[in-house]
Amino acid sequence: MNVSEDQLASWSQAPSETEDQKCLTAISAVGDALRARFGNSVKLIRQGSHTNRTNIRADSDVDVVALHTGYYFGDTAFLSAADKSRYEQNFVAADYSFAQYKNDVEQALRSVFGDAVNRRNKCLRVNGGWNRTTADVVPAYEHKRFSTYQSVSALGIEFVTDQGARIVSFPEQHYANGVRKNDDTRRVFKAAVRILKHVRNRLAEQRIIVPDSMSSYFVECLVWNVPNDGFGKSTWREVVESVTGKIWNDMRNPSIATNYAEVSDLHWLLRGGTRTAQQAEEFMLQAWRHVTQ
Repeated sequence: MNVSEDQLASWSQAPSETEDQKCLTAISAVGDALRARFGNSVKLIRQGSHTNRTNIRADSDVDVVALHTGYYFGDTAFLSAADKSRYEQNFVAADYSFAQYKNDVEQALRSVFGDAVNRRNKCLRVNGGWNRTTADVVPAYEHKRFSTYQSVSALGIEFVTDQGARIVSFPEQHYANGVRKNDDTRRVFKAAVRILKHVRNRLAEQRIIVPDSMSSYFVECLVWNVPNDGFGKSTWREVVESVTGKIWNDMRNPSIATNYAEVSDLHWLLRGGTRTAQQAEEFMLQAWRHVTQ
């Protein structure tokens, strides 16, 4: 077998407290820089594998949303025609453009971190130092999913990339659902995600898969869709066999695969976008082979 039970047990563990402290130091430093510029208008939301405790040592960055709570993007896709008309008639454009907000966040970070700040399409990267890890800071406005003209059914974040794409996510719901899943599986869910991330990295090193085809987020979402009883096994090898086998079979059935959801349970995982069932199917097959053969 390529991977021993001891190795799987090691991969199931979260990074050390030292690594975790470097992440927390980075988040704190970013928060201080933004409060100096925006006061209480900007709320920090931690997201990504570090916050969700599915990170491994190779996940060296932390993801932080700089959420301006004074402005929002409205999602009216679920409104009736009458409610959508009322919304549009009463809509008032923001007096502070999102592009300007991202520029201001960049300036606030540069005033503290200087040349350590690099602007990217989706975020502002603050390179790490001796005591802190690298932080990807995502400026965002609130995203309000309206169910009626005056009712919001889901509150998330939304931002516009430098290339003009609009991206919506629900990090707080993602976190809550991940915690619930982990509790319901006796802490096995997140451990299984960490194991599969290690397996993914090995497969990428061996050029069996293309690294970009299986992001950390994609892996976590796929595993989250496995029913809880799929994690109740005696060994880590049996957990991997169960999880990869279930996902592999599901990806071969379009009627099941299309109903896979993101961990927030507010977006479909495989409907539109660049993720495909074929990518997931191939990865799970290779992961199963790597661990069991």
